[in-house]
Formats: sequence, C-alpha cells, structure tokens
Amino acid sequence: MKRIITFLLILILTALLIPARVNVAADSQTSAPYDTYTVGPNGKIIKTQTAYEPAGIINVGLSGPEDFYLKDDIIYIADTGNKRIVKYYLDGTSEVIIDNLSQPTGVHVDENDFIYVADKGARTVNKYTRDGELVQTFGRPTELIFGNSPYVPIKVTTGPKGIIYVVGEGSTAGLIQLSYNGEFQGFFATNATSMSFIQRVANFFNVSSTSNIPISPSNVAIDEKGSIYTVSNTADGKLKKFNVASETILKINNKDNFNSLHINEFNNIYALSNEGDVKEYDSYGNMIFSFGGLDTGTKRLGLFITPVDLTTDSSNNIYVLDKGLNQIQIFQKSEFAGLVHDGLRSFRDGIYDIEKWEEVLRMNTMFSVANSAIARAEFRNLNYNEALHYYKIAGDKSGYSEAYWQIRYDFLQQNMLYILIGIIAFIVLAFGIKVINKRTELFIAVHNFNDNVKNIRIVSELRLLFQMFKHPIDTYHDVKRYKKSSNKAASILYVVFVVVMIAKVYLEAFLFNNNNLETFSLFRELLIIIGLILLFVVSNYLISSLLSGEGFLKDIYRSTAYALAPMIVFTPFIILLSHGLTYNEIFIYNAAVYIMYIWTAINLIIMIKEIHNYTLKELIVNILLTFFMMIIIVVVLVLIYLLANQLYEYVISIIKEVINYVYI
Repeated sequence: MKRIITFLLILILTALLIPARVNVAADSQTSAPYDTYTVGPNGKIIKTQTAYEPAGIINVGLSGPEDFYLKDDIIYIADTGNKRIVKYYLDGTSEVIIDNLSQPTGVHVDENDFIYVADKGARTVNKYTRDGELVQTFGRPTELIFGNSPYVPIKVTTGPKGIIYVVGEGSTAGLIQLSYNGEFQGFFATNATSMSFIQRVANFFNVSSTSNIPISPSNVAIDEKGSIYTVSNTADGKLKKFNVASETILKINNKDNFNSLHINEFNNIYALSNEGDVKEYDSYGNMIFSFGGLDTGTKRLGLFITPVDLTTDSSNNIYVLDKGLNQIQIFQKSEFAGLVHDGLRSFRDGIYDIEKWEEVLRMNTMFSVANSAIARAEFRNLNYNEALHYYKIAGDKSGYSEAYWQIRYDFLQQNMLYILIGIIAFIVLAFGIKVINKRTELFIAVHNFNDNVKNIRIVSELRLLFQMFKHPIDTYHDVKRYKKSSNKAASILYVVFVVVMIAKVYLEAFLFNNNNLETFSLFRELLIIIGLILLFVVSNYLISSLLSGEGFLKDIYRSTAYALAPMIVFTPFIILLSHGLTYNEIFIYNAAVYIMYIWTAINLIIMIKEIHNYTLKELIVNILLTFFMMIIIVVVLVLIYLLANQLYEYVISIIKEVINYVYI
C-alpha cells in the first residue's frame, strides 16, 4: 500500500513540476517585468499586450532629481541634489546649463525656449534664456489679494500669453497664477471640499466648527489649447482638467496617488503614481494602458524605486525620472500601442478610420477604447445602430444614450403619424365596446366567465393586491379580521415579487442597469431577497409579541405580501420604461423608482400600525426595534457561520491527522 501511495505522489509531483518549468521559461522570454492592463467591457480591468517595453536608461550623474522636461529632443533635468539644471540631448551628450541653485524642484521650457526653474529652497521662480542666462526672478507676490498664502514654488509651467502657473507647497487655494512679468493674477484650479454630516448640522444650528481646508495640487501640466491639468492627493478626482474659467471639466479617479502628469500632442494623458504605476488615458479620460511597478530588490529594468516624473518624446516613447535610482528610464512603445495612437491621432484630426481600430480589436477583442472609438466614428457617420452596438460593448453609457436618442428620434419622426392613428383607433375601439356593452348583451358570456373566475377563492385572494392602491387600510382589515387571504395566496405573491426583482436585473435597459451579469449570482440574489422578507416578518413578529401587538405571525406574513404591491405591479412597467428613455430623461426613471420604493415603505408602515393596532408612538418604537432585531439576527447568523466553519476546519484537520497516522 505504501509503495502505491509513494508512486502516486511521484506522479502528482512530476505533473506539477513540468508545467511550472514551462511557465518560468515563458516568463524569462518576456523583457517587461510587469503586466500591462486596459479597460475591457463593463469597465473591467483586463490584461492586454505589452504597450511599452523597457528600452534603456539615461544616467548623467544625477543626485535626487525632482523634475524634468523634454522639448525638441532635449531633456532639461532639475538635478535637485546637485543644485543645478542639466541639459541632456537624445544623441547622448549632456551639459550643465544652470548651477548654483538652492533646491530646484521644477523645470519647464516655454515655446520661446525660455527656461523656468522652481527653486523651492530660494522660494523663487527663475526665468533663464536657452543659454542659462538669468532674465527675471519671480519672488513672493506683493499684491494684497495674495494675502498670507504660502509661497514655496515646487513646480512650474506656462500657458498662452506667457501666463505662469506655479504649484506651491501648501498652496491650498490652488495654483498660483502670474502674468508674464510676474504680477499675481489670482489662484487657479482650486480643489473643492465637501462638508461632513456633523459640519452640516453645526452650520444649520449656526454653531462654529472646523472648516475643511482644500488640498493643494502637487503637479501641473497644460495642453495645446491651454487647458490646465493638475494632480492632487484628494479623495475624489485625483487628476482633474480645468478650462480657462477654472471649472473642472474632467475628473479621473485612481486608488493610487499621482505625483506627475504629461499631455502629448493629441491630448493623451499620462500619469505617474508613487506606487510606480504608469497610466495612459485618452482625451475623454478612458484608461488605455496601465503598467509598471516598484522594484522589490530584483533590480530589473522597467521597475522603479522612487519615480517622480514622466514625459514622452515625439514618437510617444515614455521617459520616467527615478529619484531613487538617479536616472531616467526609457520605455519604447510597441506595435500595438502604435496602432492605438494612430487611431487616436486620426480621430483628433477628424479622420474616423474604423479599419485601424478593427485591427486593434483583432489583436485584442476586449479593448474597450477601440470599441468606443469605432462607436464614435460610426456615430459621426450617422450609423447609429452600429454605434449603439459598439458603445454597449465598450460599456460607454453616455455615448450609448446619445446614439439611442438619435435612433428614437428617427423612429418617432418616421412613425409618429401611425402611432397617433393607433392610439386614436384604440380609444375609439374601447369606447365603442363600452357603449355596446351597455346597450346590448353581446358580451354576456364574457361577463359570466369573468364573474366565475373572480369567485374562485385563490383569484379573489390575489385580487386584493389591486385593492391596496385605493384602500390599503381596508385591505389589511380584510386580511386580518375577515380572513380574505391565505398563506397560499401570500406565497404566490412572494414568488411573483422575487420573479419581477430578478427580471429587473436581467431585462432592464443597458443605460439603467448597473448589474454586472458576468458576475451576477442568481442564487445569491434569491438568498438576499427571500432572506430579507423572512427576516422582516420574523423580526416584526418577535418585537410585536413583546410590545403587545395584536397581529399573529400569519397576519404579518400575509399582509407584508400585499404591502409589496407597488413593487410587484410597477416593476414590469419600469423595466419597459427604461427601454424607451435616454440619460436626458433619467429624472423620469429615478422618480418612478423612488415613488415605487417610498410607496412600498408607506404600505409597510401602515401594515404594522393596522395589524397590531398601534398608536403613533408604539408604531415608531416597533419600527425601530424591528430594524434593530433584524441587525441582531444577522449578526448572530454570521457568528454561527464563522463558528461552524472553524469547527468544520478543526474536524477536517483531525481527520487528516488520523489518516496520516494510520498510513504512516
């Protein structure tokens, strides 16, 4: 027996080791020490082809560099530790252009080749010629409107008309905006703050409380049109785009903290995080690629120690400045990234080249940006049905809404006359049937059949559901006092309720359906819905028993089913309504949903009062204690599950030890 077990173990180990060796060999052939990710359907992050390969390093004897800027194949580096600005030519030569600085942490070159240096140590922004000759020094603004704001420049950039934007350490009012000659123009791109609930309550009662202080931007970039981009360590919108009026027109959220950003010639946004992630977005804020990571001791090219800045060259290869390694790493774009860039560049130029994006999809069918780009191209070409298809694949609900609006508009424009004729014909037909029904006995057989069906007990019990909309109190009295319902009818209503809730998940229109059907668990959803119903019924019965409630368990079980009438009846109509609306009419959808939920809640409150014959005070106490009991039951069930799981693992471990002991 022992020989057989030993032989089987050898076979298993051999089977496990062989594929492991193959995987290692495959990994060793990959030059990039990281995976590349993109956004797939439904916003899911998926792996994609390597977009940028590590291609080399630039090492010119730097010491703790903080910033760099690339223009005309020349890299200007703020060599902070050596207190200088280094000019590096992409042909491999370098020179020190400015020295004897205090603590240069930011460098920028404008369109006229003037060099701007943010000297944190000297608390100045210096302007130099291309040869390094000092032209002007911008010290702390003296204008009264600048007030007591701190002035510690750490980054700098320039915009149209020579406007200078300074990122100041601790400048919570936003970027410091200076004119070309240094006059303070005001603060720009201030990060908004929000009040907590406690602060709102304090303000309501006119009680002073600690105010929220905006978080200062940590870096800045500007595109060709003069739009300003900032990164900040905020909870919401870590990367923002502002128009000339300092209004936020784009927000990008990220779990990591961005420390720098760059905008290329066709407005792709590159961002670098402290965690070593390089992210590339298109001009709409859709993530195209994400790659990179921190070096954990492997010393592999492509990983970082302390990345602080990034930029791109004319070929859109990426350069990353690493303060920890005192060098610049170069990442060369792949053929796949080149195809994506060609498509984005063509789109910027007004050329909607669908073939390029189809080539991208042939390489990666899940590439969301390609589907969005094809959808936008089809939309511009007035092929709205095709656009709708690709927008749905890409998960772009905003674009889907616009395409659907056009399809709906075209349909109504072509068929409005037929729709009106149909409505009028239906009204006339209904009125005619009503008149005939009053004057003749033509429909007597139908009435007799209808009356016979209504007299069936289960049917009459179920018809109480529609009485809820006119006389909810009378319905509860019929259920409790006159026994006009049964557990069978209530159970049927619960089944219908579960069915319509599940149908809402699967059948609701794409625009308003926030469920991911790929990960949706029908069993889990059924467990939640049925569990909540039983939890409420049992909790309310237990509390009512303690608080002298007159209702029995069967009364609560039956009445709760009828209280769900708005959700049972109106959910199918809301599903149909969702297929006819766009985002422009989202308020109609939201209003219908809110009314349905509020109506159901009111029915439940009335039910508790009438079934148990409570006063208003007793009703409030019962509702609060019912919710408290529901929480207690959930906590107890969770504890039982955890204890049972631990007991199961303990028993299994004992069984394994016994088996091992027997065979040994």
